[in-house]
Amino acid sequence: MAVLVQNYGAGWNEELYQATFDRAIPDRAKPPAGLVAHIAAPGENGGWQVVDVWESEAEFRQFVEGTLMPVAQELGAPPFDTSVVELYNSLIP
Repeated sequence: MAVLVQNYGAGWNEELYQATFDRAIPDRAKPPAGLVAHIAAPGENGGWQVVDVWESEAEFRQFVEGTLMPVAQELGAPPFDTSVVELYNSLIP
């Protein structure tokens, strides 16, 4: 089942996000298995937010544990909050 993943990091900014993204997904033509869509923007009250659609929660967790967290830790990034819900509907033209 596809999932909507929302991440928010109060201590994150554009530069930290971009450095993490560039290391975690060095070739945009080869996204992680299961990633359907990825959107990032400044948070409404500061910080940084990322919204993804993944084909499954398992594929999301595999990417986080195997790639994203090691990169974030290497960069000294602060923690971020994550929520995962089953996707009801989507339209990605």
